[in-house]
Amino acid sequence: MIRTLVLTGPGQAESLSSWLDYLRRSGSVSVELTQEQSALRRLQDFDVVVAHAPGAPLEAADEAGLCEFVARGGGYLGLHRTSADWASAGRYLELVGGGGDGRLPRGEIVAEVSDQGHDITRRLGGNLTVRDTCYGQAAPPADSRVLLDTSWQARRLALAYVREPGAGRVFYWGLGGSAETLGRPEVQELLYRGVRYAAGQVERAAVGVGMLGYGAIGEDHAAALEAVPGLELVAVADRSPERLAEARRLGSEPRLVSDLEGLLALEGVELVLISTPPSTHAELAARALAAGRHVVLEKPFCLSTAEADQLTHQAAQLGRTITVFQNRRWDPDFLALRQVVESGRLGRVFHLEAFVGGYGHPCHLWHSHAPVSGGVIYDWGSHYLDWILQLVPERVVRVAASHQKLVWHDVTNDDHFEVRLTFEDGTEAEFIHSDIAAARKPKWYVLGTEGAVLGRWRQGSITSRGPSGLVSEERLAVTDLPCELHVLSPDGEGEAHDQRLSLPSPRPQPYYRNLAGHLLAGEPLAVTAESARRNIAVMEAATRAAETGEPISLLV
Repeated sequence: MIRTLVLTGPGQAESLSSWLDYLRRSGSVSVELTQEQSALRRLQDFDVVVAHAPGAPLEAADEAGLCEFVARGGGYLGLHRTSADWASAGRYLELVGGGGDGRLPRGEIVAEVSDQGHDITRRLGGNLTVRDTCYGQAAPPADSRVLLDTSWQARRLALAYVREPGAGRVFYWGLGGSAETLGRPEVQELLYRGVRYAAGQVERAAVGVGMLGYGAIGEDHAAALEAVPGLELVAVADRSPERLAEARRLGSEPRLVSDLEGLLALEGVELVLISTPPSTHAELAARALAAGRHVVLEKPFCLSTAEADQLTHQAAQLGRTITVFQNRRWDPDFLALRQVVESGRLGRVFHLEAFVGGYGHPCHLWHSHAPVSGGVIYDWGSHYLDWILQLVPERVVRVAASHQKLVWHDVTNDDHFEVRLTFEDGTEAEFIHSDIAAARKPKWYVLGTEGAVLGRWRQGSITSRGPSGLVSEERLAVTDLPCELHVLSPDGEGEAHDQRLSLPSPRPQPYYRNLAGHLLAGEPLAVTAESARRNIAVMEAATRAAETGEPISLLV
């Protein structure tokens, strides 16, 4: 446990609150919050000190306490304007290696990663843009290691750097100090890693991953793992010689085996990525956990709540991580929708509808065979119901459902499935997956007491020119594109203002970056087994409700 003292000025604790919650959720950092600078004289019970906009000048005795703490091996994080507030403390400025006069006015600042090899920044995955006031250093100390910098009026300014004065470690952070900036996931991760660095903790290079099942999604998983520092694909298992031949061409040159037993026998496989049909998930995951491995399951988690509970309990008992590849929690349109809902701009959301589908034959693979897939609700429902459960934090108390089998009789999945959820606070949500919908409904239809959101499907295509010069056009599935989101706000005269939302730029491989951070640095896991279990409970209840024609009461 990293024992951390956080010193803030009056009114500054609120800006840090979401990050402090992040630290606590990591389970590896304890936090004591204070506004009393005299606490710097009594640091014997702490490993790291964080100072954020303290407001008042630094008294000599407090300065001596902090500087001696770091000289003896303690860690220190100076955030945002702290050096400006303590600009008269010469010994402190010598400690952090910079002055307090580098303030940039509020505006858009693009921070570029200048060192991708450091633990703090190696999984950032691109530039970081904030709109905030910032404190840059034109001349960071010669012995520092600059992690983030920016271009400002033809100069390069350091925005984040580390240095090691005496036996201690210092992390300087000048890139924004507002609640909005400090609430961003990328910033929270960076500052958490800064605390670990200050405490002297060093990550090992990578976690070895063994992939079980190299099917249609295997190449995508392999490419994602290759792109994320801290995860290394070391082995692939598949019963098909043809698929193993495809895996042999991977740049990482994984070892190849035919089954789970062979995978578990290999040295260096610490995490098993199970990319097999859903009906096999529970058994295979239990065997991998019993062998002491962490587990990632392709969605859905499994096919029943009982299986989910057994796997969650087994992982907890063994101290292993089990998580589900709910990668679409980071889809740009969903992130934008979630931000609008959580901002309160819609008032109290009381009704949601979501839809996916069209009119077309489902695939002929196991995805369309209910005994293996779990049924059509376990396909796109694994994403859409997960989204709905992320948008509405209240517990689900009632699940109703209906299904239709009218056209595609050569497969066993239903043609059309509707789920209706009632939450504890009365909010209602509906999800439809249909393969016989000649007219698509909007992807999203969200009603709040002060506004609404409409998510309209987009059409797209890829155009290319063949060897003969002819142009061909490949039409994209609408599910391959983020939808067009519109916020509708009442104008007071019976109509509504219509604003189209801009979508955030997608972060590269956010699911796997979070997983690497969790396994290597103890960062809070984004997709927990408990959250995935809620999704399974709802889908299982929906399946029973559709079969019986009776709503199911539950509390998840």
